[in-house]
Amino acid sequence: MGILVNIHPSMGAPIVDALRALAPDVQVWAHRDEAPATEVEAMLAWSLKPGVLPAYPQLKLLCAPSAGVDKLLAVPDLPVGLPVARTVDPQQHVEIAQYVVGTALRHTRELDLFARQQQAGDWLRRPVRASADCRVGILGLGEVGRFVAGAMQAVGYPVAGWSRSSKSIAGLATHSGAEGLQQLLSTSDILVCALPLTPETRDLLNRRTLSLLPRDAYFINVGRGEQVVEDELLALLDEGHLAGAALDVLREEPPQPGNKVWGHPKAFVTPHIAAQASADTVARQCLENLRRLRAGEPLLNLVDVTRGY
Repeated sequence: MGILVNIHPSMGAPIVDALRALAPDVQVWAHRDEAPATEVEAMLAWSLKPGVLPAYPQLKLLCAPSAGVDKLLAVPDLPVGLPVARTVDPQQHVEIAQYVVGTALRHTRELDLFARQQQAGDWLRRPVRASADCRVGILGLGEVGRFVAGAMQAVGYPVAGWSRSSKSIAGLATHSGAEGLQQLLSTSDILVCALPLTPETRDLLNRRTLSLLPRDAYFINVGRGEQVVEDELLALLDEGHLAGAALDVLREEPPQPGNKVWGHPKAFVTPHIAAQASADTVARQCLENLRRLRAGEPLLNLVDVTRGY
């Protein structure tokens, strides 16, 4: 019995190596075609196609190498009662906060403009936009959202946050529910999405909701691409209502060659790199949960399948 790493080799190979180094006594398979179906006890996967999970009758644990598990939970034949565990890497909070702060400063300090001036040989100064005059709204007040809020406050931005249910967080103005969402959007010069993907958050950010943002607002998405109706976001960029967007997640990754996000002058697109759990962290947490499973102990970082996170 052992672990199947059902991930593309470009991303899965380091995890396989880490698993084998940490637990040489545990069988680890790097490819589905080399794993005996009746021997797979645990599986690591980003996403799955229908029909994969039922092929492993002894599967007792499904692990995601990331904090997000929406693609795993979307599998229609996910066995009822199969434990799904996510990877929790505290360093990811730091990395996501770095990405948000970096892209926010890139926008508010007009670094792209100065890069163009350099290329043109222009030495022109511009007044600095005070961070205190640039209101930040964060959608999602889980571990990541709260950490991002603190990082933005540390560099002088006034920050407020929104969550589905009411939360009280020291030093942070919070909103909740439909009315709170409208209030947050209407007062955010920079909007950061750090939400998990659930049925309630899918397509949440569309023309109607994004139009509530003040004119020339900037949008940063480190949540999930499916939360944004991309064509409607790009339309608001083209129409000048929004000044720009930093998108680390898209509905389709990678986007097709004809996708408008490629080369859009107001969109800064990165290949889902805001944060990446280390192979060592993924391997250690998967192995610990496998040990706990075999010992009949409570598992770590279990996902509430009904809530989606």
